[in-house]
Amino acid sequence: MPRLLVEKGPDRGKSVTVAVGAQLIAGRDKEAGLQLSDTMASRRHFMIASKSGIFGLKDLNSANGTLVNGRQSEGAHRLQYGDSIQVGETLMSWLADETGDKQGGLIGQQIGGYRIEERLGRGAMGTVYKATQLSLGRTVALKVLSPDLVKDEKFCEMFVKEARAAGSLNHPNIIQVYDVGDEAGQYFFSMEYAAKGSVLEELSSVKTIPMVRAVRIIKDACSALDYAERKGLVHRDIKPDNLMVTEDSTVKLGDLGLAMSTQELQAEQDGVFGTPHYIAPEQAMGKPIDHRADIYALGATFYRVLTGRTLFTGATVKEILKKQVREPHTPVTQHMPDCPQAIARIIDRMLAKNPAERYQHASEITTDLSDWESLAARKANSSGAAFGDSPQGLTPEQSQQLAAINANRKLMITGIVALVAILMAVFSIYWFVIRDTSVVAPNNGGTSSINNTSNAPSNNGGSSVLPEDVRQANSNVRDALSVANFLVNEDPSTNDYEKAIATLETALAKNPKASADVVADASERLEAIKTEFEQQAKGALEVVDEWEALRQANEKLVSEWKYKAASEAYSAFITKYEKSENDEILKVVEQARKYFTENHPASVQANQETFEKKAKREVEEARKLDVTLKVATVQGVLERVNAAQEACDDTPYKDRLVDLAEDIERQLAIYKREAERAEQRAVEQAFERASASLQDMLESCRRDIVKGDFKNVGKRTTDWKLGNADYIEYQDKPQFKGITDDLERRENQLRLEHVSLIKLRSALPSILEMSKLLKDKPWPGAVSDILGGPDYLLSFEVSNDLGSQQWNFSINDRKTATPRKLMPSDLDTREKRAALCAALTHLITNTDGCLDELMQPSTPGGSPALVGVFAWMSELEAYEAAFPLIKYAYD
Repeated sequence: MPRLLVEKGPDRGKSVTVAVGAQLIAGRDKEAGLQLSDTMASRRHFMIASKSGIFGLKDLNSANGTLVNGRQSEGAHRLQYGDSIQVGETLMSWLADETGDKQGGLIGQQIGGYRIEERLGRGAMGTVYKATQLSLGRTVALKVLSPDLVKDEKFCEMFVKEARAAGSLNHPNIIQVYDVGDEAGQYFFSMEYAAKGSVLEELSSVKTIPMVRAVRIIKDACSALDYAERKGLVHRDIKPDNLMVTEDSTVKLGDLGLAMSTQELQAEQDGVFGTPHYIAPEQAMGKPIDHRADIYALGATFYRVLTGRTLFTGATVKEILKKQVREPHTPVTQHMPDCPQAIARIIDRMLAKNPAERYQHASEITTDLSDWESLAARKANSSGAAFGDSPQGLTPEQSQQLAAINANRKLMITGIVALVAILMAVFSIYWFVIRDTSVVAPNNGGTSSINNTSNAPSNNGGSSVLPEDVRQANSNVRDALSVANFLVNEDPSTNDYEKAIATLETALAKNPKASADVVADASERLEAIKTEFEQQAKGALEVVDEWEALRQANEKLVSEWKYKAASEAYSAFITKYEKSENDEILKVVEQARKYFTENHPASVQANQETFEKKAKREVEEARKLDVTLKVATVQGVLERVNAAQEACDDTPYKDRLVDLAEDIERQLAIYKREAERAEQRAVEQAFERASASLQDMLESCRRDIVKGDFKNVGKRTTDWKLGNADYIEYQDKPQFKGITDDLERRENQLRLEHVSLIKLRSALPSILEMSKLLKDKPWPGAVSDILGGPDYLLSFEVSNDLGSQQWNFSINDRKTATPRKLMPSDLDTREKRAALCAALTHLITNTDGCLDELMQPSTPGGSPALVGVFAWMSELEAYEAAFPLIKYAYD
């Protein structure tokens, strides 16, 4: 029974079977058959169902989509055993049975000199196996490409080329690529085997990794990145999955050198290469990147390893990418309060949004981590602190802000701070002294002293020494005051009144034992900041609304190809308010400027690339369609591209659309020629079928006329015209003109024959005249035989209403005058019909004036009635009898 196995992600190890005829819903919903905890999964993400023993997958309009074998699933996808299914960070495999995770269909087989021993897992490009290289007897990891990717020749060529290049990389912290090849249509490459899996697997088993081990992981990764930088390589997808762990716990970087093939694959997924939780801001915006993007991703990995959390969460990939670009991350100390400040600062620097503010080289991170290890060792061997800790009572975030203030003020004092209350001396490395009401000030003697006069409480009995809890409370409140002043006194565009107010309110609430004068100073400053904030916010409210309306309007302009108009609107807004004296307005201006320089270009690029990619994909997919649909589809794509080109107001992007339209026009011309050839073949085949059908119908009409059934002849021709599918579809084609003419001739001939027979009836001699005629010119022998003897007279009857009655003959015996009807059905042989037609010809040619009367037009401007009589006799196959008539008509 098939089953779905979760191989990577928060639900790793989950498995569910799917019975034939049943269906499975996967998603975050509690009622889902496979409940996923991945935050990027929708409540009802995708469905697997079967019909006639065939299983298929359909994405249920999820927010982030479903990848099957690395490509977005659109519509229903037929599943095959071994397919990979990805939702967010969760990777699943569709397996044949309960042993599928161990067998994988290849266990025990040999591929290119490798014997496959065990299935290790699944990746974006294919399945990874534990294998033995038979020539050397060594254990390797063998990655076999997915069948879907093998079909893409261009991808396979790129993959082989990159794998060969990756094989030349040699470093202790990089997974070594040994070999690459293909056998029997299976592409593979072998690489160094990491016995302990990946850092992600290590993290999954413990949730968070101890500090010493985490630092070791990052140092090993930095060593690999330093080597990559020197080789001019950018990995582009650093994450815990790609950090592999060997038997001796050494960390090695995997997939280095395979960036372009994996980038080609992931570009089909969402247009952005990199994993959203670890991607650098510039990479998320589609900007050019260098090795510093890998440093950011490694910082995000460091954060995940220590805290067990990703930098940001979100319901969609787009939401996470926006946060990577716009929002600051939560300090690591907030999730891990005992994290050393030095480590927190290293992570913060690795995660700087601006690449210029990050570590510029991985070797710099290694140096700082080594320094921390040395200091940590010294701390372990001494009673002092290796690093300055955050002041008690402040949050980790406030501690970081306080450290920034101290660094900004560039005052470092190394000394001994007297803690009189508990009589302990604590030696502190890197202790930053906060200058506010307690700053160190020069005295008249040129030395310095600490101003503590304001610290004496009213009930201290004149003592200059404050209780420890009061001193600590005062210090905490003053620290908070410094943080608040920093938050509102720096660059107006970055002022944060709300955080300053929250900082002071929190400090006052948590430190009730602070001295009255310290509380009064902080409270006074708090009220001043609130007042200033209210004034600033009130003045900026309309500007905020204006900015939001402008941003939304410009997003619509971008979707309508008005790139230049949107840019001009942003510039006008910035120019309008950039000289304002309102700090809150300036913050909005700065936000607008950042959006204009970063988000807007990315939005334009995304709109353009998404449109172009979709157009190219639709043109490519049209190859699979019927020729008629192919032309219609590509024509529709071309019309959309031309409309976009007409609407676009930015010349470079407009030129791109022009080039795209020209490419599509060339492809459309090819498809049109194919369609024309196909239509020509279809018309020819339809003509052959219609001609054969017409001949059958005309023959049936002739038989109807033989039976005297004119009415059915008319019905047959009408039914054929209205019922023959080939004629209905192609009657306007030149090839079908002959068929149309034949139909028209058949209808005209039918009317001519009927009218001519009516004229014949009136032109024939009367009974008396016929008796006289036959005395001199008796019936020919064949006529006499069919009539019953030479004494029988013949009269011809036909209805004036076409088809209301059959034509017939009356035979009268001259001796007895007894009439006898002779119906068409009685003329069941060609000889009988020929004999009667000969009788008519005998009467026509031997009756005075009869031929002349029949030579008159049957209808005004029409053919002579004699022609119609001849045609009728021909239908009865009485050609010899009819010949004298036509000879007379054309002599």
